[in-house]
Amino acid sequence: MSVTTASSKKVSVVIPAMNEEATIGEVVQDIHRSLRGGAYAYEVIVVDDHSTDLTTTVARRAGAVVVTNTQGRGKGQTLRVGFDAAKGDYVVMMDADGSHRAADIPKLVEPLDDGAGLVIGSRIYGGSDEYTRIRALGNIFLTAAFGLAHKRYLSDALNGFKAFKRDIVERQPLTATSFDIEIELLAAALRCGHRIVEVPSHERMRQGGQAKSRVIQHGTTFLMRIIYEWWRTKTRRA
Repeated sequence: MSVTTASSKKVSVVIPAMNEEATIGEVVQDIHRSLRGGAYAYEVIVVDDHSTDLTTTVARRAGAVVVTNTQGRGKGQTLRVGFDAAKGDYVVMMDADGSHRAADIPKLVEPLDDGAGLVIGSRIYGGSDEYTRIRALGNIFLTAAFGLAHKRYLSDALNGFKAFKRDIVERQPLTATSFDIEIELLAAALRCGHRIVEVPSHERMRQGGQAKSRVIQHGTTFLMRIIYEWWRTKTRRA
């Protein structure tokens, strides 16, 4: 569903979802409650990643546009399908499990009006109900590795709650198929000369369904992407 206001800017909220029938309806409704009548026109796009449950049906009933990832599985591939479908000037990506607060979306989007290119909802500043000690340490290590490689030190590079100007994905076509799209987006923003900022955002516990990320598997994927994007940026400069 696309909702318009008097604003000259439009926001596309893109949500990748695989077997999230338990949570996706409330996530979409919460977005409408948070953005309807606000400063921005907006649309809500749910991208189905080969779900075998009623994710798509529930999302449509809640008022989302549903598109389907017909290619390989994975968060990165699914988000790229959503980015291609997005019509907004700004794109917000968030999870389908209810852990991200839709009420924080305006807080992520407003810095884009002030010249930022990409905004991260930081769990370090806002807190997290989901962090285990291992996940927290992994995030700290990988975020520090990104800062060391790309000379832009952040608090929470890995959070999937981000807002960015659409020209980033138009100018820097993305290739990631998994969770490492979080890193590729940051590197793409920096190559575009965009400023990255962070705002506090509190992460709730997953509201239902099963987590898709795996600490060792996806931690390794993140690290390899950090190294690859460092090499890619260095090669372009050379």
